[in-house]
Amino acid sequence: MGCDRMESDGMRYLDKEMSLPEREEFERHLKSCRICRESISQMENLGKLTRGVMIKDPQDTFWEGYWKPIFRRIERKTAWIFILLGGLLVVLYEVYRAVRNFGELTFEKIAIILLITGFVMLLVSVLRERIHQRKVDRYKDIKR
Repeated sequence: MGCDRMESDGMRYLDKEMSLPEREEFERHLKSCRICRESISQMENLGKLTRGVMIKDPQDTFWEGYWKPIFRRIERKTAWIFILLGGLLVVLYEVYRAVRNFGELTFEKIAIILLITGFVMLLVSVLRERIHQRKVDRYKDIKR
């Protein structure tokens, strides 16, 4: 069974946020409570380890060089736009041909109608979500 004092006062003790009387009282408690002593010891060791870790921040020149070239920023978006436009043109042409020569309702025509309906619904859903997301994006004004 654990000691409740460690949960309530352990971090305050380590962070030196206790008043002098509180600190003295907690230190008396530590002398009599093995669980709290071990917990404080482990937390102090962990603190020493984490203080020794240095996180290297990339220089500003790295980020400027990374985002600056236009080619990097628009290459994939442009490719996807071309792919989608080409696919859309093929689908529209096939729809035009199907409507023009509709004739008898066959399994293939039903499958094509269902595919086109699903594609249009998915496209509308994605566009609606993107428009909504653009309106509520908290980070849209942050320069990269």
